[in-house]
Amino acid sequence: MIRIVVADDHEMFREMLSIALPRGGEFQIVGEAADAEDVRSVVHRLQPNVLLLDYKMPLVKGFAKLVGELRDSSERTYVVVLSGTASSDVARQAADGGASGYILKSTQLSAVADAVRTVAAGGIWVDPSLPRKVFDVFQRRAHGSEGRADSGLAALTRREREVLACVAQGISNHEIAERLCISEPTVKTHLTRIFAKLSVKNRISAALAFYNRDQGNSADLPLAGSG
Repeated sequence: MIRIVVADDHEMFREMLSIALPRGGEFQIVGEAADAEDVRSVVHRLQPNVLLLDYKMPLVKGFAKLVGELRDSSERTYVVVLSGTASSDVARQAADGGASGYILKSTQLSAVADAVRTVAAGGIWVDPSLPRKVFDVFQRRAHGSEGRADSGLAALTRREREVLACVAQGISNHEIAERLCISEPTVKTHLTRIFAKLSVKNRISAALAFYNRDQGNSADLPLAGSG
């Protein structure tokens, strides 16, 4: 069970998440907060696994500072920032504070659930509808593994690179197997090796490493099915 605190000054939005997210039995909403003072107290007291934190919280004096304080208050708590706009500045502040995710409020509830699962497992989630520059900002500042990713990309075999290209396109294991004419267990084996070489824990982080590669690496990472 993933324990969640929802922090937003709009009561109706908090209620919506508090009712909808627990329906599948995977999540538990253990607390709510309406402003910066509330969220500090609630997170310190409840130590949730994930904090869904609105960017425009009342009583905030420096958003990156607030995120950092919350992370220091509860090291076991991963922060996902909620925002009404796609902004590289918001992403930068969130990442500087140590947040693990950035998602738009206009997204589908299933994407919020995916974000919670991903960060609770130690990964990073950036809303897929956000512009490329936002991915880049969050990857550089929050993930902090450009050097390891570049080294890992260079260590991938050609087949592993083809699988990674498919992952970056959002293709399922079944579809990857069909496209590359290999079995699904083989796809899973390749993914395990890719994750290890890139020092990542999930498909989202692997895709971010693919999209954040430099121009030199991109020439060696063809789209699946090419060549």
